[in-house]
Amino acid sequence: MTAGELIRKLKQIHPETRIVVAGYESGFNDIATLKQINLKLNASDKWYYGQHREEDDFENAISGVALIGENKLAKDG
Repeated sequence: MTAGELIRKLKQIHPETRIVVAGYESGFNDIATLKQINLKLNASDKWYYGQHREEDDFENAISGVALIGENKLAKDG
C-alpha cells in the first residue's frame, strides 16, 4: 500500500477511529511510531515471515514507512 492509497482509505473513516497494528502473538497494539525504512520487496514466501524485509543495501531497496505498535501495559519488555 502506498501513502496515497492509505490516505484515501483513511479519509473514508471517522477521524476519531482508533488505528491499531497486530500484536506479537495475538491481540492488537496502538501505533507508537512511524519509522522510515528501506524495503526489499518480496523477500520471503514463508507464511510466518512478512513478505517484505528491511534492507541495508540501498541499491536494492525502496523507501517505506513502518507503523510500529507498542503494548504500553507490558511489564516484561
